[in-house]
Amino acid sequence: MRKTLVVLIVIALAVWLVSLCIFTVSEREIVIITRFGRPIGQPVSEAGPHLKLPGFIDTVNRLDRRIQVFKTLPIQLLLGDKNPIIMTCYVTWRIASPLKFFQSVTTAETARQKLEDMINARLGSVLGDFTLSQIINVDPEKVELGEIERLILTEAGGQAAREYGLEIVDVGICRLSYPSIVTNAVYNRMKAEREKEAKKYRAEGLEEAAAIEADADKQAAEVRAQAYKEAEIVKGEGDAEAIRIYAEAYGRDPDFYRFLDTMETYKKILGKETTLILSTGSELFRYLAPLPSPAPPEASPTP
Repeated sequence: MRKTLVVLIVIALAVWLVSLCIFTVSEREIVIITRFGRPIGQPVSEAGPHLKLPGFIDTVNRLDRRIQVFKTLPIQLLLGDKNPIIMTCYVTWRIASPLKFFQSVTTAETARQKLEDMINARLGSVLGDFTLSQIINVDPEKVELGEIERLILTEAGGQAAREYGLEIVDVGICRLSYPSIVTNAVYNRMKAEREKEAKKYRAEGLEEAAAIEADADKQAAEVRAQAYKEAEIVKGEGDAEAIRIYAEAYGRDPDFYRFLDTMETYKKILGKETTLILSTGSELFRYLAPLPSPAPPEASPTP
């Protein structure tokens, strides 16, 4: 019984020692082994179980190999035209050189502090070459935020890699604001630019409207001219037909035609208060004069 107990104790001690010598690495980690505080060997990045000396000799230091992101605190800076601006950036980064990272900053929190100081310092130097109109403008082609981000990424990325073993994946401006001293000036400039654009659009609209109106007037004149032409043709054809009918009627009964013509003339010149003074020999008077009384018959001679 005692022998069995000893065997069990030995097995338990062996298992415990083996567990102290085995560690696992996940896909999202990089492990650095330190022996009495000093890194040994190369960083372990292959996922799975690995061996080391017991924990009181070798220590496992785990680093996150994933891309990490943080936002800088708002900082007020001066632009090249001496206008102040408050800017907040986002930074995405990851560990590029695990050993240098472990020896220089050790933890992710320290790395974020170092990167934030570095980005803010680069912002101060880069923004001195830009004006307010290049930060915010109604014309997208005049906005240089992309160039500012590129310069910060280039300058800060090189320093982070050299000094801390970090790779800055991306830097972006996530918020812009203005101190109250320049807010009114910014709004007034934006308002003036909008009014300028509005005047331009209104002028273009008036020009287009004038062109449309002129084209409509031209088309209306053409339609009226065509209609007048067709009306004159129809009128001429009607007058010719009327003359033909009149001539045919006159040829059949000239006296009746003259009578109708005279009646039409009476209709045009005579009214309720019209007084005519005509000679008895006037052609016009012919139908107005009373007919002569018939002569009385002569008396027969008495026988």
